[in-house]
Amino acid sequence: MGHSAGVARGGSPAWVRGCVGVVSLVLFVVCAVVLGALWQIHRTWDRPPPDVGAFARSAATRSAGADAAREGAARLGELRAALPWAVPVGTSVADSCRTLEQGAMFGPRNWSPIRCTRNTVLYLAFDGDIRTRLRQLDAVLAEKKWAGTDAGRNTLTAMATWLSEAGGDASPSAVQRGSTEPPGSRPICLSTGYVPAAQAAAPTGAEVGLQAAVAERPCPPEADTGDLQLDGPPRKSAVEGTYYVAWHPLWTRAVSRSAYADHRYLVAFSLVDTYAAQPGTGDRATVRP
Repeated sequence: MGHSAGVARGGSPAWVRGCVGVVSLVLFVVCAVVLGALWQIHRTWDRPPPDVGAFARSAATRSAGADAAREGAARLGELRAALPWAVPVGTSVADSCRTLEQGAMFGPRNWSPIRCTRNTVLYLAFDGDIRTRLRQLDAVLAEKKWAGTDAGRNTLTAMATWLSEAGGDASPSAVQRGSTEPPGSRPICLSTGYVPAAQAAAPTGAEVGLQAAVAERPCPPEADTGDLQLDGPPRKSAVEGTYYVAWHPLWTRAVSRSAYADHRYLVAFSLVDTYAAQPGTGDRATVRP
């Protein structure tokens, strides 16, 4: 029997094959349009971070960073010289510029203004009567015009007293637990924050802060190092939008272990100076005068 007209040898009518071809072409075009639209949405929503490296390398930022380095060294040098009974055991530096991702989970990515901050930590080991040493540290900080930022607990002595009265243990974690152990049963581990007295009296937008942390063997002091210190040696932050200008790390735990071999106490002065900031995309850098 012969084949009917318009039917291919494979048994499929020619018009069916033609329809399949047209449908395939239409689907291809639709997919291409959809993919193109999704790519445009991706480009609009998935905005890359601003060029943090370029901001950090700009003349204004580099000049402000150099000033911050000199002033920070001078500030910590004054503290070091005023504490002859304390032994320097190390200084770390982490100078970085960064922007943080902002935005809703399903919205476009936005980035915060770039900020450049220099974290310098001076570690000093010491011995002696801890109450006397805390009073001496308080006196030096007051003499060097540092003002405490924690109302009612704006000195190391006040912080130690408050922690002991709150839980019988001069460590923040003990206060949270409501410890009832007698004073002195656990190592001292406390810290408090300061700003320059002139900055506290008349804020100018400049951001300089000091954290003084005192710890007793074997507790490592709390230090604002500006890098990642978890269960191993320090690492640079891996967060997108971070650029390190200078990085001379020390692992606080390693410093503590070394210092505690010969001394009972350790104080860490963490100086944090935000020396340059970008008020908004396209604006000029704002640097500390």
